Amino acid sequence: MAAKKSTTKKSSPTVSMSSKAEMRKWEVESAISTLRRADEIRKDSKMMNDVKKLAQEQIKMLGGIANSKK
Repeated sequence: MAAKKSTTKKSSPTVSMSSKAEMRKWEVESAISTLRRADEIRKDSKMMNDVKKLAQEQIKMLGGIANSKK
């Protein structure tokens, strides 16, 4: 006689609606903070020049990786 496989599923942890709402509120607050910071950075011309310079360096580096032959 073959052994039966168990068909019971383990219950997964559930997140309460209030926890989901709190998590969503935190995500929205974090997004607002990020957007404010981005606006501050855009207004700082010295910072933007440094950001653009570093971005160009990273593009060159990544381009070298993408174009390298295996």
